[in-house]
Amino acid sequence: MLNQTQIFQDGEADQWFARNKAHLNEIEYPNSPCPHEIQSLVNVLSPFKSEINAVLEIGCSSGQKLEYLCHGLDATGRGIDPSAEAVKVGASRLSSGDIQLSCGTADALPYESNTFDLVYFGFCMYLFDRSKLLAAVAEADRVLKPGGFLAITDFDPGEKGKRPYSHKSHVFSYKQDYSRCFTDVGLYYLLAKSSFSHARNHFDPIAGERISLSVLYKEKDPYPDML
Repeated sequence: MLNQTQIFQDGEADQWFARNKAHLNEIEYPNSPCPHEIQSLVNVLSPFKSEINAVLEIGCSSGQKLEYLCHGLDATGRGIDPSAEAVKVGASRLSSGDIQLSCGTADALPYESNTFDLVYFGFCMYLFDRSKLLAAVAEADRVLKPGGFLAITDFDPGEKGKRPYSHKSHVFSYKQDYSRCFTDVGLYYLLAKSSFSHARNHFDPIAGERISLSVLYKEKDPYPDML
């Protein structure tokens, strides 16, 4: 049986892009408001703006949010997404070589180690096949420089759970606090977290609707001497 990663590579990622293309077209730098989670991320990282030169978005679709993020931080950007159609549309839309998109998946990133100052999971981890989740975590850690930042926007209901993905059989949405994949090993520090939902830009009492933006710092020395 194909895993979820393969299902998205074999066409579901393009179908997701087709379903969401109209909404994405409403996000056009600089003519529309900055998406809430991107503005929140830029605000959190603004004190470190001079240290952030290279950004990677995992799950970038056609690059609209990545463009806002790069402009907000004055950084160059790379994006990766399993939808070849989204990457093609994004490449034709982005006129600057400062932002480049590639087709691929989070568990096999086509970048050198210690390349990026910020790695951002843009609302995609809930769809990762569970057999690929730890590989994706390891790959993000590999390409992020020590002293860099890692951010995650995803469902965050307060407990682990899954539900059938409404657009494709044999696919599930897995909801959990994904920041703990990084912080629980002691190598990352959670420096900021905000909760909102699709319907509102603040905390949602309905657990299943909660989304969070978590911003983490990759420790340069996670095990300093304690005197």
